[in-house]
Amino acid sequence: MNKKYQVNLLHPLVVFLFFMSFLFLFVSSSVHADLTNYPTEQEVKQYQKDNYQRIKEEILNQGYSEEQFKAMMNMPYLQPEEDVSQFYKDSQNSSRVKRSTNLQEAVVNEAKKYLGRPYGLDEPRELTCDRLVLYAYKATNIDVPRLTTNQEKLGVEVSLNNLQKGDLIFWRDNGVTYHVAIYVGDNQYIHAPDYGQNVQINSINPYFKPSFARRILPTDNGKEPNNNGQKTGEQYIHRLYNMNEGQHHYTGALFEAQSLKKVGWSYEGVGWVAPTTGSNVYRVYNPNSGEHLYTSSAFEKDSIVKAGWKYEGVSWHSGGKLPVYRLFNPKATGKQESHHYTLNTYERDNLVRSGWKSDGVAWNALRYAQN
Repeated sequence: MNKKYQVNLLHPLVVFLFFMSFLFLFVSSSVHADLTNYPTEQEVKQYQKDNYQRIKEEILNQGYSEEQFKAMMNMPYLQPEEDVSQFYKDSQNSSRVKRSTNLQEAVVNEAKKYLGRPYGLDEPRELTCDRLVLYAYKATNIDVPRLTTNQEKLGVEVSLNNLQKGDLIFWRDNGVTYHVAIYVGDNQYIHAPDYGQNVQINSINPYFKPSFARRILPTDNGKEPNNNGQKTGEQYIHRLYNMNEGQHHYTGALFEAQSLKKVGWSYEGVGWVAPTTGSNVYRVYNPNSGEHLYTSSAFEKDSIVKAGWKYEGVSWHSGGKLPVYRLFNPKATGKQESHHYTLNTYERDNLVRSGWKSDGVAWNALRYAQN
């Protein structure tokens, strides 16, 4: 070999570069191992048995009850269903998603960054189920509280049959939930299962089925409010949602729907189709809470106007054969949504299960709208 190109293998710089290369390969393989090597069911059970008293103290000290602790410890072992290493590779591009306007993808991709992290309170090296939610939502600059019983109060109730990416799914009844996960699409969710396990992906199944779901993110379907498909003698009733206030708004005026969308409300589509003639449905406004109430009862309208609400006129008309249900939230305070209106019996029943009260049929609609 030409002496000009000879390299002294013992030169300090060569030794240093060789050492750094070896260290990089070791760290990379260690990270990959942490993400793909999940504990077995036997290992999880043994860990929980060996650390039972410590685990109990940690759970109770966080503010959970004895009942919730028992439910956590009785959670079934869930085998990871995906090749986590691929999710880890995908998550490295999450900065691109975080700059996107797609908040749902931002939450999901941020959560995937923590795949393989062990369950525990030493965050972010360890994460509990509620803390995984907290970290994932930071990608959208949304601050969520800790504990499932606090997180279950956020956003709005959504059907388990109509989940979107980023929705939170909970186990056990409202007020005593003990576990939360983030829906990632394709009937799957990401979560920190339990002590002795790691953050992983699982599918919704009847053996460990969630009880209800909440949607925190804006529910904009990507469409602009429009009256496409509206027929003669019909009026589209547009449904919008204000994430900051936690309230829905319903309007038959296309211009109002478009204006609310421009100032940040999420457009959820046409709630139902009303006739242009029929019994009046009145709209009244509470200047203190910012809430609107809709009623077909002139007596109710006059009563709440006397109590300080503002009458805003006839919003639409009642007619047809489809019942529109009205629900009342007895736990609502401040500017929280206290009334909700829906054609969907599944949505109605889910709200009732979570503590809302059914006010029965408020009025009737002509049909659903396909838009």
